[in-house]
Amino acid sequence: MVKSCCCASSAYYQLGYIYQDWGKYQPALDYYQQSLQLNEQLGKETNVADLWYNLANCYRQWGKYEQALEAQQQDLTIRQRLDDQPNISDAYYQLGRIYQAWDNYTEAIAHYEQSRKIYETLDLQQEVANQLSCLAACYRDSKDYTKAIEYYQSSLELHQALDNNKSAARRLRQLSNTQRLQTKNYSSQEAKALLQKAEQNLQQVIQLDTAGDYRQNLAYDQISLALLSAEHLRWLPEDDTSLPNHIALFKQYYTKGFAYFKELGQAVDKAEEALKIARAYLEISPLENLEQAETLAHQSLQTFQEFNCRKLEASAYKLLGEIYLARAHRQESGAIATACQFLNTSLQHYRELDLTEKAAEVEQLI
Repeated sequence: MVKSCCCASSAYYQLGYIYQDWGKYQPALDYYQQSLQLNEQLGKETNVADLWYNLANCYRQWGKYEQALEAQQQDLTIRQRLDDQPNISDAYYQLGRIYQAWDNYTEAIAHYEQSRKIYETLDLQQEVANQLSCLAACYRDSKDYTKAIEYYQSSLELHQALDNNKSAARRLRQLSNTQRLQTKNYSSQEAKALLQKAEQNLQQVIQLDTAGDYRQNLAYDQISLALLSAEHLRWLPEDDTSLPNHIALFKQYYTKGFAYFKELGQAVDKAEEALKIARAYLEISPLENLEQAETLAHQSLQTFQEFNCRKLEASAYKLLGEIYLARAHRQESGAIATACQFLNTSLQHYRELDLTEKAAEVEQLI
């Protein structure tokens, strides 16, 4: 009987994992719940805690943040009762991820810090480096680029000290991306100098990833190169002779990046990066191509709908609305109505997800 329950529990867990990976969150939750109930009957507290963690992760991906927090708190409570310090730290990390996804960066930072401190006490330096990166991502998302760069640099140095080239390359790329984003806050000369640093960092990244044949890293590297080329274009004068070269490189890099993602079977990651490329086609004058921006945005939207990525779906609708606002400036017939339709759909999604700042951004466009 016990063996039968264990087998059933494992089968339910595997089914939950498959459905979650597929973006079918309700059946995933149902199977995780069945596995959890069997493990409770068997008195397997560690397995019960693991399943609360999985439930929280599933709710977070689905954009149901309150339920995610409730499930993760259950996991944390069991870990604390068992005095399981590594998994207590992991639970705080998961809480940070939920708050970050919910755009509550203050709470996300607080929980990542709690996680980092426990890992420091346990001398788990690889995990410390990862938490420094999570903190950097929070500061980046909240547009505090100076602090984000500081934390990415600390994470990078620790990964390098641990001889973890794959993670070091990833941090160096994230550092380069943040430097690129920071240029928007600077004057032309300062921006160009920072873009040069970002490019130097990215070249180091590509050397590391090529040497290690880190295929997923290389996919993101190519997108980063494309966006860096686009940002160079933002600052170049209209008569600059290097414009055609940067435009050609932009397309060459992102096309190669998309090919890597397709080879790896990472449809959602590709779609998320495609939105960034679409935005470059919308916002950067030498690249402006509303048709290509719209094609990429629609393709991304379709993928997000297929995999039930609600937050990303909302961002795709927002971008499509902005593209049609740009069409309206060209006096295209019906563009305003279409823009409003896309933006209202985005607004509805953000409100359902309780993402108030994102909703406010859309409201300003309507």
